[in-house]
Amino acid sequence: MAKYWKRIVIAGIAVELLYAVYIYYLTSTDLAGYKPEGLAVAFILFAVGGFWAARPAQGGRIGIGLAVGLVGMLFYYTISIPTILAGEIEFPLMAWVNHGLKLAGGAAGALLSRSSAAKA
Repeated sequence: MAKYWKRIVIAGIAVELLYAVYIYYLTSTDLAGYKPEGLAVAFILFAVGGFWAARPAQGGRIGIGLAVGLVGMLFYYTISIPTILAGEIEFPLMAWVNHGLKLAGGAAGALLSRSSAAKA
């Protein structure tokens, strides 16, 4: 898994940025990330990221997918540090569900990459 860290970091950050574009520019509702469609988009985007990152791997794909979700979460918290320190951000239960779906999406995408690699 160590030789795939570049793919993991690129996928995690890229997918989190795409998710931010969806949340801030493509939706017209408040707190879209906590609504069912926002949660589904998080899962799907991270599944794509996990798929891409784990595709060349021979083993440990689920770990790679989980790492993609973890990188996305850490990137989110890193760019949110000023807001967190100012006390302007809250983390309701749905925020943790959202982050859990990022981990699950990355793992699901990694599992899909295993099945597509077996067919090839």
